[in-house]
Amino acid sequence: MPSVGRISSQLGLQLALMLAWILLYQSAELLEYSPHASLWYPPAALSFAALTLFGLRAFPALLLVCFLVSVWHFQRFHPAEQIPYTAAILPAMAHSLSYLLGALLLRILIQSGRVNYSGTLVAYLILAAIAALLAAYSGAWSLQLAGVIEQSERLAIWLGWWIGDLVAILSLSPFLVLLLDRFTGKTIAAQAPWLLQHGHGPRHSFLLKLVLCLLLLTFSMLLAHQVRAQEITFLILFLSLPAMWLVYTESIWRSFSGLAVISLAIVLLTALLELDSYAAIYQFTIAMIAVAMLYGTAVPLLQNTNQQLQRSLHTDPLTGVLSRQGFIEQANLLLGRAGRRKDKVCLAVLDLDHFKQVNDLLGHQIGDEVLQQVCQTLQRQLRQQDLLGRFGGDELMLLLPDTDTREASKICERLRLSIEQLHIAAAGQQVTASFGICEQQTDESFNQLFARADKTLMQAKQRGRNRIETILAD
Repeated sequence: MPSVGRISSQLGLQLALMLAWILLYQSAELLEYSPHASLWYPPAALSFAALTLFGLRAFPALLLVCFLVSVWHFQRFHPAEQIPYTAAILPAMAHSLSYLLGALLLRILIQSGRVNYSGTLVAYLILAAIAALLAAYSGAWSLQLAGVIEQSERLAIWLGWWIGDLVAILSLSPFLVLLLDRFTGKTIAAQAPWLLQHGHGPRHSFLLKLVLCLLLLTFSMLLAHQVRAQEITFLILFLSLPAMWLVYTESIWRSFSGLAVISLAIVLLTALLELDSYAAIYQFTIAMIAVAMLYGTAVPLLQNTNQQLQRSLHTDPLTGVLSRQGFIEQANLLLGRAGRRKDKVCLAVLDLDHFKQVNDLLGHQIGDEVLQQVCQTLQRQLRQQDLLGRFGGDELMLLLPDTDTREASKICERLRLSIEQLHIAAAGQQVTASFGICEQQTDESFNQLFARADKTLMQAKQRGRNRIETILAD
């Protein structure tokens, strides 16, 4: 049996969706530029967003609110006639079922995990266009069957209806999905945290970019109002430049909220400046900017993914120190610079004494913990310019720039003692390490230097372990 809290939560969601839908319906009506055709139709955006996020849970509220609005709509335009409740259900079903179909297909695709973020965007655009087309075409038919419009009017309105729905979905649904998710459990944040991590910079920087976008679109639309030439209206297309700057540098949240604000500003200025004759141009502008910004959100995510891949290639996942590849790449850079400047550089190779026994007797999990604590201890004591990397297994590497053999020996002796004094309760025994130190010779490559240091490490092991051996440069 469902709990009382869960039932009340569901009822609260249904009521909130219905109230929001009615408010958005009123705003769309104010922006109609022809009968049954709005510059945008925000209720469609809310329907698609809610059904995508909540699935069938949102359907009862949307069907009911669409039915109530249909009844009110019929009563408003035909006050003297009896309300045909049976016919009023047709527009409600046309709207809610069309968007349910598109949203469910999108949900299934997302939940399958077979597509990445870019693929989800493509699917979203295609399914949104199809769902809006079905809603417009079936909605026009339902109005004719209900006796609200004639056939000729049905043929005249369905295209504008479709475009108005689609423009609203493209510009508002992404923001509404995030907004609804934030107030109903943050499912997206839990299941796809990577989607919301990028671009949380200073708020004033985001506001500056958004204000720049709003100033540019206001200027272009004021100019169109004064000149009243169709060619001038196309100046608003330059808005895509600061809009892309915004989306490339800000988070998904800020990008989608910025898109919603920009589209709302275009719609409001179209109404206030009486630019209805250019409605098609401004609809195209909103759609173009929306698609560009939607795809633009994939670029920072791709960059972030690439950075994470680079970090994974250059960082050892177990210990957090440099991986073999990362260490060798940075070491070659430092050795090359030291060679040009004639600076001293030492390489120390160390491994933990009898570490195989730890793995064999206590298990690899304890062995991993020993390695992690040893690396943490070394990192805390090394200088900022020093490099620490894991060659493999329990073998570690230290590159000590601007350091001769004598100073490197002192540093490594301090590190050896810190490892010896390290208390690891899980290991139940003392942990020690052996070091082999070599100073770079003239024109010596990293591989040559490492081979000498590794050979020196073998000497330390042969001479009793838990000690330091050095080889002076020639």
